Amino acid sequence: MTSEIDEENQVLSPQGESSEDQSEQDCSECGAKGRCLREGLGEEQMQGLRKITRTLGPFKPGENIFRVEDKFKSLFVIQSGAVKIETASFEGTKLVDGFFFRGDLVGLESIGAHQYGHDAIALERTLVCELPFDHLESLCSFVPRLQRKLMIILGQKIRYTNDTIVHGRYMSAEKRLLSFLQMLCEKKIIEKSDNTGSVQLPMSKGDIASYLGLRPESLSRTLTKLQNDGIIRNQTKKIEFLDIKAILQQVCG
Repeated sequence: MTSEIDEENQVLSPQGESSEDQSEQDCSECGAKGRCLREGLGEEQMQGLRKITRTLGPFKPGENIFRVEDKFKSLFVIQSGAVKIETASFEGTKLVDGFFFRGDLVGLESIGAHQYGHDAIALERTLVCELPFDHLESLCSFVPRLQRKLMIILGQKIRYTNDTIVHGRYMSAEKRLLSFLQMLCEKKIIEKSDNTGSVQLPMSKGDIASYLGLRPESLSRTLTKLQNDGIIRNQTKKIEFLDIKAILQQVCG
């Protein structure tokens, strides 16, 4: 007879139906290996985490992983792909509040709430690991290293929010964009070679402008300036980095 845990661990499509061509990914072969909650755990500890985890997807671009005001029940680690979270302003305008990439944990903002506070939307073909929060919370009490890892991620999230949202209010449009490009470098989604690199943007320029609190025309002017300065080459869905050191120097300067 199939146990409740085995049933929970079956792979589901976004519509909640079992997927025939998708199986739970082996952590040792996962593209997010070394960048998610499992990092640093021993094999026995890993087994405990595997038992509460199931793979969801693939989600197509534009599909929701969860919706605002859905009951909060899980966190999600991105196996592959990219996700944005957004809310609506009082006027109904969509506001992008964050981007998440391979290994990132989505849903942290809703811990302690009864409902999700954002829509989480796939930007490209995306697979996620679902971690039911009540099971994760129980597991943390038996695995202190896992609890510590979760606390570190929460701390990093708070610091990043403080640096980008609170301090970002006093930054110029150029510095805001450079900080965003630095974040892409740190997320290692940029194909780098020496001091150059490139990134295929999974999000639209409009999403980037919304996230940075800029008007689209301000973002366009800033991209043009950085291109004229020889730092980047701006394309519709791709940015080439002609001088990564200049990006880092200007952000830290």
